[in-house]
Amino acid sequence: MTPGPNFFVTAQVTVKHSSISGLFIVLGTCTGTVIWSTAGYFGIAYLFVIAPWIYTTLKIIGGSYIIYLGTKLIINAYKSNASTTLQIEDSQSNYLNWWKGLITNLSNPKTAMFITSLFASVLPKEPTIFIGISIVITMVLISLLWYSFIVVIFSSARFNHYYNRVQNWIEGIAGVIFVGFGAKLVFGKK
Repeated sequence: MTPGPNFFVTAQVTVKHSSISGLFIVLGTCTGTVIWSTAGYFGIAYLFVIAPWIYTTLKIIGGSYIIYLGTKLIINAYKSNASTTLQIEDSQSNYLNWWKGLITNLSNPKTAMFITSLFASVLPKEPTIFIGISIVITMVLISLLWYSFIVVIFSSARFNHYYNRVQNWIEGIAGVIFVGFGAKLVFGKK
């Protein structure tokens, strides 16, 4: 639930486009959660230990993508102040929103490490498939509920009214946070 790339992309797309667009971001995020948690169940942490280059590669690609998203936010925030009203962009398809949610989730290797370390510390040595499936479902439900809550909050009329007044600032700050987080992934030690 800590604000990170998934939180910011969900909030930004919901406010800028619509609650439906935000929900497709959530579905993409949940798809990523299924992938990461299933990989965690099957031991991706072990793979990262025996082949650290995989983690490093994932970190660089993921961090670069997050930097790209942040840069786009910064450019869009300062590109044009011609319109102060919120404009819904119809060109953003539901599939592209789902894809953006998925890629944002998968591009964060810290999520992989968190999930796999959680599995390593909580699961018995030889977990049953029922335990694995139960944990995957629980993680997806938590993700679905949390990010859907973010969509509800950020799509409210009151929030949109205030957002319209400070849209460029919020997008610029979110962009800086994305670039900082991505740079930390790319250049950080772990």
